[in-house]
Amino acid sequence: MILSRETRKRGYKMKTFILLYFLGLTCNKVSANDNSTKVYYVVLRTEASIPDNVTDAILKSFRMDNPVSVDTLKVTTDCVPVQNKTLCKCTPGHIWSVAVCQSSPDCCKQKNCTFETTKTNPMCLPETRVTVTGQLNIPGEVYFESYSNPNSVEYQTLLGKLLPMLKRVYSTLNSFDDIRITGFSRGSVIVAFEMNLNNVLADVLARKTAELEKILNSTFTLETAGVVEITVPEGPVKYDSNQSILCQTKDDMKPIEWVLKRSDNKTFDITTGTDATVMPTSKSTTIYLKHATEIWEGLYTCVFNPISSNVTINHKASATLDIALLPQIDISSTPQFPDCYKIDNANSRIFVRVQCEIKNSTENYTVTWNSTNTESPLNEQQDVTSNGIIYRIDTTVSCNSLREPAVTCTFMNILSQEKNATVNIPVIYSNSKFCQAEGAWSNAKADYTAVLKCKDGIGKTQRRCSSNGVWEEEISNCVNVDLHDILIDSQNLAIGLGSVEKNSANIFSRLKSSTDKSETINTFANVNASVSILFTMNNAINASQKLYKLNKGQLQDALISSSNLLDSSLEKSWSPKPDRANISMAEKYLISVEGLVIQSNVENTTYQHTNIELNGCEPQPEKHCENKVFNVTVIIGTSSMMVKTIGFKSLSNYLPKPQQTDADPNSIVVSTTIGQGSSDISIDFQLIRERPRNHKIQCVYWDFTKRQWSDEGCKWSGPENENHCECNHLSSFTTLMSKKPENLPYMKEITYVGLGISIVSLLSCLVIECIVWKSVVKSSVSYCRHTAHINICLCLLIADCSFLASAFPDKIPENWCQIFVVIKHLCYLSMFFWMLCLSIMVLHQMIFMFHQMSKKFCLGLCFSVGYCCPLLIVFITFITYNSGQKDYYYTSEACWLIYGGFLKGSIFAFILPVGTIVVINVFCMLVVIIRLLRPSLEVNTKDEKEVAKGILKAVVLLTPIFGGTWIFGFFVLMFDITKGPIAYLVNYAFTLLNAFQGLFILLTAYFGEKPIRVALLKYFNLKQVQSAVSESSKLASTMKTK
Repeated sequence: MILSRETRKRGYKMKTFILLYFLGLTCNKVSANDNSTKVYYVVLRTEASIPDNVTDAILKSFRMDNPVSVDTLKVTTDCVPVQNKTLCKCTPGHIWSVAVCQSSPDCCKQKNCTFETTKTNPMCLPETRVTVTGQLNIPGEVYFESYSNPNSVEYQTLLGKLLPMLKRVYSTLNSFDDIRITGFSRGSVIVAFEMNLNNVLADVLARKTAELEKILNSTFTLETAGVVEITVPEGPVKYDSNQSILCQTKDDMKPIEWVLKRSDNKTFDITTGTDATVMPTSKSTTIYLKHATEIWEGLYTCVFNPISSNVTINHKASATLDIALLPQIDISSTPQFPDCYKIDNANSRIFVRVQCEIKNSTENYTVTWNSTNTESPLNEQQDVTSNGIIYRIDTTVSCNSLREPAVTCTFMNILSQEKNATVNIPVIYSNSKFCQAEGAWSNAKADYTAVLKCKDGIGKTQRRCSSNGVWEEEISNCVNVDLHDILIDSQNLAIGLGSVEKNSANIFSRLKSSTDKSETINTFANVNASVSILFTMNNAINASQKLYKLNKGQLQDALISSSNLLDSSLEKSWSPKPDRANISMAEKYLISVEGLVIQSNVENTTYQHTNIELNGCEPQPEKHCENKVFNVTVIIGTSSMMVKTIGFKSLSNYLPKPQQTDADPNSIVVSTTIGQGSSDISIDFQLIRERPRNHKIQCVYWDFTKRQWSDEGCKWSGPENENHCECNHLSSFTTLMSKKPENLPYMKEITYVGLGISIVSLLSCLVIECIVWKSVVKSSVSYCRHTAHINICLCLLIADCSFLASAFPDKIPENWCQIFVVIKHLCYLSMFFWMLCLSIMVLHQMIFMFHQMSKKFCLGLCFSVGYCCPLLIVFITFITYNSGQKDYYYTSEACWLIYGGFLKGSIFAFILPVGTIVVINVFCMLVVIIRLLRPSLEVNTKDEKEVAKGILKAVVLLTPIFGGTWIFGFFVLMFDITKGPIAYLVNYAFTLLNAFQGLFILLTAYFGEKPIRVALLKYFNLKQVQSAVSESSKLASTMKTK
């Protein structure tokens, strides 16, 4: 009902009152018997001269007949005509209606407003006015196409059936205004309606809606505007500033979400991230922005739900955050390196175009240019493209100026904030060094970097011209468009722009598709972008306030993507050296995959992919968990949480290595986690390369603090179980194998000193033989024995000299290393074969005491066995092992034969004959000892001490010359140095006894034999006598002369 009173007299001013109860132009709330309410709008016009108290009396006298009564009357809008216009104002507690805001936007934020005509009734509504839009889903109701036509009978019939039922319930709401059905749609039958209320309590609205759901046996979805109040900073606000946006309600409710709709029509959920923090309470929710930039500009909407209702009601409020933007500037010059090299006139100038490119923006920037060492800009231009806006100037640079030109573009926004970018213009002068044009690369000045935009990706390609004018390797920072888009989306999630729950599946699915073909991502930039996506997603999920867990599908997509990145064809794409100041790409990869697995629901099963394998173990009481990935077995003690083990192929090759490392990874990287806490763990690795003898293996884990492999808390089981590791904590593990065999302290020094003394001793032995030969060689037996001594000393002397000569293989030519190996192989074998001849002679003499071997036969046999047999063995071995090829016949690291395992390698062409000879010689020595024991056993005439002395003397005298000290060599083969103290003892014993073998031969075979000692004493005594006689003769001759 509309009431109006008008007096139109010339010269009188009229005053118009628009009455409204809570929500309306003029509002009259009426109470009925069924407790329903209705709002009426009234326009009251009076003379301007009528006092306000008279107007109030008129309003109070307004009545309606029973059963309807007027509950409340309020003036909402007060209008006064001014000339041909109308000046209106909203009374306290009221705001302009939506219709006014749409027709006169400037009035919307003001209490007073002037309208262009007097024939208008602008309306103010209560600030508490609520608009409800809803949908009613009626299951089982058949939808007819005629429902789409409001004029059809079916439409009107259904409308007449439903609208009264909705009114009957909703009109009982305090401050109910009106309700109308706006249409029907398919989905059983979905009824859309709108309702206006002047004020409403959220819980009451929920109860009334729940009542209707029971009556109609249907479900409602409601959305309100006006229940929630939103407060945004009055814009525009400063760029990169801290801002907060508040949503609050009068009733206790559940804050559900924040949504941002940007000018590019992209919609994002807003969550807590690195740039945004969402702080919810029961009556409010606030967004705190750390950096107000272009990505945060747009329409913000907050959503609340009732606390104690199962009805879906979204209480919304929206407002726009206006930010004074600043652009991201991409500045460049064409040409990048103006070339004056071929210009004869030094005063010439070269044309240069400088452009600053920004993304498309609605911000009205003020752009200024500044330049140094250039002419004033010739002209300024501006182009708008589909990708952005380009500002450019044309200028010139001089060929005779030694100062480098530079141009700066500055953008200023509406709040006078500025952002600039500068490009230096390196000029190639006549005396400048430069790199010649090559392909797409133009001439570039020395010690500068040339830049090209990517043709098929996002980013730029760089190539440095070195200081001596030579092009360096091209560095591509081009990222595939799809990967770049995924990276941007993941970064949005990390800063809080988007919901992890809603977007994770999409991002991991797209990443899997983008990395599926390795040939499309085989650059460092693409692999780095892919790893950055994983790293960013891990951080975003970890920061999620809802403790989000990846489901099986999302985990599979993440693992497949991660496996694709470890493909062998991408090995070179991981190669750039990491910056020690920042985390390396491989470290980011390891952190990311570990984190994603921890934040996922892993089942008690195996996830197998080409380069990654994941296995989960469900803990059981008093039982250990055993996981197996890529033939690596991980056993962990009892745990109350799921044990997750991941195996990474090739990753150990990409993790940073210390520059002075002497070990390389020799297994895959295995990571084991139990969510929280730690536990003892044992791992059986599958070694990539077989462990060479005496090479140590370290069980290590990746220390993210020190950014290197560490063996703290881990122990290797030793050579007996060389692939087994045990650690007292959980982490990412692998094995490192030393590049070189383990060296015992002072072993080399002992060897070199011993060989030096042996060489001097062997030379002494040969000199002694020359001195005592005639005195001690009296029979064919002694002849043969001393001949064997000479050849043993000679062979050992040559072998020891060759050993010393090849002690530093890196300082001699490679072919000499091969020659020394052949010489040592031949001479050491010859020495042992001559020892064999000597032991056979001793054995023959002990058994056949009265049979003398002829000198001719003895020498023929000894020389045949002593030289022919070794020569034949060395020749066959040399031919068999690829004609003495390096790393087959010998190793250049030690200039010696190769040991490849049990009965593997050329070393056994030395070990087997030497071992046989040593066994025979030991047997001969035992025969000698038995012969020494026989007289004492038969006659019992000798003292036991004398017998023991005789045996000890025989052992001491015969062991060096029979090669008995080399028995320790077999123990050296039995005990790997990495075994520990026993191996150390055996190696020291072998080195001491055999390095000084020449000295031992001198002491036992020469100084230990009485005939030789007597002959030497006789020789030196005779020399002294002859010297004394000579001196006496000289003295006598001198006296006679005098």
